[in-house]
Amino acid sequence: MKKKILCLVMAAIMTVGTAATAYAEDFKSDKNWQVDFDGDKMNSNFSSKDMAEEIYGILPGDTMELQVKIKNSGEEQTDWYMSNEVLESLEGGSKAEGGAYTYVLTYYDPSGEEAVLFDSETVGGEGSSRVGKGLEQATDSLDDFFYLDRLDAGKTASVHLRVVLDGETQGNGYQDTLARLQMNFAVEKVAPSTVTVKGKDTVIRKTVTGESNTVKKTITRPKTGDTTNILLFSTAALVSGLVLLLLGIAAMKKRHEKGELKS
Repeated sequence: MKKKILCLVMAAIMTVGTAATAYAEDFKSDKNWQVDFDGDKMNSNFSSKDMAEEIYGILPGDTMELQVKIKNSGEEQTDWYMSNEVLESLEGGSKAEGGAYTYVLTYYDPSGEEAVLFDSETVGGEGSSRVGKGLEQATDSLDDFFYLDRLDAGKTASVHLRVVLDGETQGNGYQDTLARLQMNFAVEKVAPSTVTVKGKDTVIRKTVTGESNTVKKTITRPKTGDTTNILLFSTAALVSGLVLLLLGIAAMKKRHEKGELKS
């Protein structure tokens, strides 16, 4: 009888333990968010509200990854910048006190090469055992805008934001926490640089745009008048030399004739 009761107690404990077990989930947004520059203006198909809805309600131990593509649809090279402003930090909510999380911001260039822009190891939380700083402070370290990359015409890259909640120290307070993130981008056209190379009778102008290998060469006759003046000066010097030579020959001839008459 005692053995049966003991087995029932153990079974009950195991049942309760199983019910209390939390299973962490890995959420990856399937939204095709994109910021596109068409050569004149920037267009986007998402807002900070859309991001909030994606990351809202993730539980302790869960992971959420957001992706935003950036595309240069213009005909010129462009430099891209990003501003990652946090309107409300994860630990700022009334039900999120004492929270901790990992925050990773990553950039993938057009070839797929990865570059980690910011990686915080368990920032946030309370107490001396916590190492790091809150999300608001972490964002401040990126300044207002920071440089991403230079995109050629038609190229596409992407920015990934990964947030992982600490499952050991958090309760269900994060269920109603809304992390409002605002990811702003800025773009600047790359100004072409012109290099002028002067030759003897031609001027070669090379137009180099950014880091592209495309070089346009235009060879024209100089319009500055420099070469024309040089030719005029050379012609005048040659004529003067011929005149002096003729005068010298004439003088020598006269002297020779005078010498013959005297003899």
